[in-house]
Amino acid sequence: MRQAIDDHFLAQVEKWRAAPEGAARRADPMAGQIAPGRLMSLFEAQLQSRHLDFAARWLHAEGEGFYTIGSAGHESNAIVAAALRPTDPALLHYRSGGFYAARAQQMPGSTPVADVLHSLAGSVLDPISGGRHKVFGHPDLAVIPQTSTIGSHLPRAMGLAFSLPRAHQLGADVPWPADSVVVTSFGDASANHSTTIGALNAASFIARQGLPIPLLLVCEDNGLGISTSTPNGWIAAALSRFPGISYHAADGTAPAETMLTADRVARRVRVSRR
Repeated sequence: MRQAIDDHFLAQVEKWRAAPEGAARRADPMAGQIAPGRLMSLFEAQLQSRHLDFAARWLHAEGEGFYTIGSAGHESNAIVAAALRPTDPALLHYRSGGFYAARAQQMPGSTPVADVLHSLAGSVLDPISGGRHKVFGHPDLAVIPQTSTIGSHLPRAMGLAFSLPRAHQLGADVPWPADSVVVTSFGDASANHSTTIGALNAASFIARQGLPIPLLLVCEDNGLGISTSTPNGWIAAALSRFPGISYHAADGTAPAETMLTADRVARRVRVSRR
């Protein structure tokens, strides 16, 4: 059941195992700016996500699992969760196992592995859908469920980011703090979807008007949408053209770089409210 991405991971581990002492730090000089404990917590979340992928395929082979779209190759979205608070509403791409595991680390007593396994098995104990659909979600983790329909959660995220400041201003009963950041993730192929473009345009329009919209949009660009290649540079060109939405890139295979970028951008959204 091992796949090419698993072989790639094992090859990388063997490469570093054979490297001289200190080679990893020299290869990623930014690693010295990150506390080792944060990096280990990140790796733990990534391992949980990858092993849940293994479990999904095994359960499916046994006739006990009913959803096998995994998060392999997307585990660095755990870094985004680590840059945010567990009270920040999250509407996630369906390959966000790393984010979910890292978010659960921030809430003592959470059971991310059991949550996802219940979801994979269509169990009524699944905390967000009661076994009706495999999604990442949990009310206690501020992870709002989405569907598998590409890009459908971005308008919801945009609407929540727009309404959250106004709800607090009006004194409405809001389950999330006033300084919350709304985060949503999507893939490079989803960035071409009309629903996504509509949400981005609306967010841009709101920001251009000077209204608060604390929205963090995370596009995970692996260069491939299902079976169609994404041209090099397309995402940067497409997503940096919206007025009022700043664009920042990070290499997901360089954890320290990505962590520093995620920390900086999340802080900027929280403070500037856009």
